[in-house]
Order: sequence, then C-alpha cells, then structure tokens
Amino acid sequence: MSRIYISSSWRNPRQPYLVEELRKRGHKVYDFRHPSGRNDSNVWESVSKKHGLNEAYVQGTLVTADFKDMLSDEDSTERFREHFDAMNDADTCILLLPCGRSSHIEAGYMAGAGKRVFVMDMSQEVTPELMYLALDGYFDSLEELYKAVDKPIPGVCRICGCTEDNPCWHPDHGSCWWVDKTHTLCSHCAEEDNFALRGHRYLTIKDKPETEHCIRDRSKAFK
Repeated sequence: MSRIYISSSWRNPRQPYLVEELRKRGHKVYDFRHPSGRNDSNVWESVSKKHGLNEAYVQGTLVTADFKDMLSDEDSTERFREHFDAMNDADTCILLLPCGRSSHIEAGYMAGAGKRVFVMDMSQEVTPELMYLALDGYFDSLEELYKAVDKPIPGVCRICGCTEDNPCWHPDHGSCWWVDKTHTLCSHCAEEDNFALRGHRYLTIKDKPETEHCIRDRSKAFK
C-alpha cells in the first residue's frame, strides 16, 4: 500500500479515474478535487472573484500586482498548506500529464524530498522534457504504472506506512521494528497479540486501540 499524491491539472479529465483505480488497488490517494472528503474547486476562481478580478483571470490579463494580492489571500495560503501537508505525508507522487507549472513544482519538491515520482503521460500531443530522466519512471501505459506503484518501498511499512523515523507505538510493546529483510513490514502489523482476542479471531498489535500509528497513517488527507 502506497500513499499517493497525484499532481495534475483541474483541466485533466483523467484524474478522477486514476484516483478511483489506485484506491481499488488498495492505495491511499490524495484527491485535490475532494480534499478531506469535501467537494472543491480551483482556488483561483473564488479568490479572483473575491478581489474583483475574475474577468481578468478568465481572460488571462492579470498583472503581477493583482496576482500578488490573490496569492497572499487567506484562502490561497490555506489551500497551499493543505496540499503541502499532503505532499509531505505521501511516499509517492504521480505527475499526471497534461498538467502545468504547479504540478511540476510539486513533483520536483517531492523528488527532492526523496519520494518516488512517476510520470504518467496521457497527453495527445507529447511535450519532450529532459528532466523527466531525474524521476523514477516515465509511463504511457496504466498497467506499467500500476506495476511500479505496487512495488513496496523499502523503509516504509506496506500496511500502516510507518518508518524508522516515525514508527507506530504501543504501551506494552513499545515501538515497532522490521520483521522482513526488505523493511516493508513492521512488527505491529505482522505480529498477533494473544491478549487481543475478539470473538474467534486474534488481532494484530496495530489493530489494538492503544496503538499510536505514525503521523502519515493519521493524516486525514488520505483515504
């Protein structure tokens, strides 16, 4: 299970489909169209109207002074913080083409933070870009993308998403540890607790209510 941030454009009609398909495969996916489960819209549509600049925004005639005001608006900074937190909580980025400058900035930031970044190109007209070689894969097939995304990430628990720097914790068992050589499964997700009997099934330590999972697993941004 990966925690995926799909970076794309509001104008890309394939983004909702990719969100749904990745969730069907068991991944947690941040959906910028529905952050925290709510319906959302392009922030610039509402902010430009608030500043009386919607006509200039739609026609593409904004000047820098107007955009500076829009950029510092509280709605803009709040939306930025929400997206930025989701980027930090994710372990994988999919740059879904075609998209614009903001998406490429997001992908670059996540690559610099050591996260996997895959390019999924669904453009009808390809725009060559040399710097895609700095990322972890360029795909034009969804099946190829799924195979790459499905591969466990060393150092990240494939079930709860904890890491060595951010482990899950239980008052009786302490912090978790790796139980496999590839470092993709933590002890709290793997080991049964004999005192956690409910009905006729034993629960793993991670399922006990006392267990505190890592920050990434508690994030409300992901489903």
